[in-house]
Amino acid sequence: MAERGRGSTTLIVIILLGGVVFSVTNMLVLLMEVKGSFELSLAAELYRVCPPCTFYFAAAPLVVAALNAAMVSQTLRRQPRTAAPTAEERPGATDPAPALQLLALLQQEGRFVDFLQEEIEPYSDAQVGAAVRAIHSGCRKALRDRIELQRVLEGDDGSPVTVAAGFDPAAIRLTGNVSGEPPFRGTLQHGGWRASKVALPQSTGVHDATIIAAAEVEVA
Repeated sequence: MAERGRGSTTLIVIILLGGVVFSVTNMLVLLMEVKGSFELSLAAELYRVCPPCTFYFAAAPLVVAALNAAMVSQTLRRQPRTAAPTAEERPGATDPAPALQLLALLQQEGRFVDFLQEEIEPYSDAQVGAAVRAIHSGCRKALRDRIELQRVLEGDDGSPVTVAAGFDPAAIRLTGNVSGEPPFRGTLQHGGWRASKVALPQSTGVHDATIIAAAEVEVA
């Protein structure tokens, strides 16, 4: 709202300054045409000889500018003032709650966040492998219970595949020596994944979605 007020004031000032510029320009042109110079005393003499001419060339632009500024000000005051959009209302903004909810489920079932936050450099490959087995099992269960996945392209990785014309670039990414027009023939590097069904629990709006895992305190 403050920015809108500053913009309105700036617009009105520009209109008034434009009127002043036109007024001065008119008088200079008039003096040059009649007297051939810009002396101030000649302007007073011109007013005595022809007051309507002086008023028209000098005062008329100022009057028109003032009327325009008044109309603009009145129009802006009549327009309803709307509050600035929130982050959720801005174009392109997304609600992070579903993503945080899925992350919380992965943490609950497989301690996924704990694993990613852990420094694993000091541990041996055998220790990391033993931990990953349990994490993999829990996260896989959490994912399969809520999201149904399908391959974008069927077939084993490394098998030959043909990409027909009209393919979706968002679903199929071409790499390597890509030239000419489809169909393209190549080797499947990864079949991709597509979510065919999503069944996340409905949020009640009471729980803080940013809490991925609550802190646990054992009271003695």
